[in-house]
Amino acid sequence: MECFHWLRHRCLQLVTSEGARGWYSATASLPTKRQTESCGGGSAPGRLAGKRRTVIARGGPYQAEYHAVSKEYQGNTIRTTKYSMLSFIPMNLFQQFRRVANLYFLFLVLLNWVPAVEAFQKEITMVPLLVVLTVIAFKDALEDYRRYLFDKKVNENLVHIYSR
Repeated sequence: MECFHWLRHRCLQLVTSEGARGWYSATASLPTKRQTESCGGGSAPGRLAGKRRTVIARGGPYQAEYHAVSKEYQGNTIRTTKYSMLSFIPMNLFQQFRRVANLYFLFLVLLNWVPAVEAFQKEITMVPLLVVLTVIAFKDALEDYRRYLFDKKVNENLVHIYSR
């Protein structure tokens, strides 16, 4: 709370026109070093208190320790695909039926299965919905496959590792 004391004081000073000084002029009530340290937790700027990280060199005398620690983490490969082989059909159908038009056609298909309301043959009302779902699923599969190929190309790029 002490961090914002100076700011609140300065804003009130400007609003009430108590001092004729401008916004960028120095005031006598600047925060002291002790006040700024109490705001940041006493640590260096940009660091979080209590957080640590361990960096282990890949090569050199600590190579066995590096391999032991690196097994716990996943690789750094890029994956921007939306679907997997198992999740394509359920996820794609979920995405398709979020659209109102597809829900409308599904409602018409279900309504034609009721004998009292049947306007057309049951199979004819399914055709537009199935065509739309198939075309969009094919388009989504093609886009996802292109993303997979691009990810594969990016992940197989050669990189230069500079070490001391």
